[in-house]
Amino acid sequence: MTVAQLIELLRKMPNDAVVLLEGDGAFARVAGVNFEKSETVGLPDEVILFTDAEE
Repeated sequence: MTVAQLIELLRKMPNDAVVLLEGDGAFARVAGVNFEKSETVGLPDEVILFTDAEE
């Protein structure tokens, strides 16, 4: 999924909805976003969503 695809899907959601990530059978709130520029030619840059460590 690209950033543009993610934004388009999120636009369809209620503005006050909480964004969660699923992993290991549990859900956690998204706490932030990081951008990682690819250092390898031919590989795409990455946007990394991270969760709150307290959940």
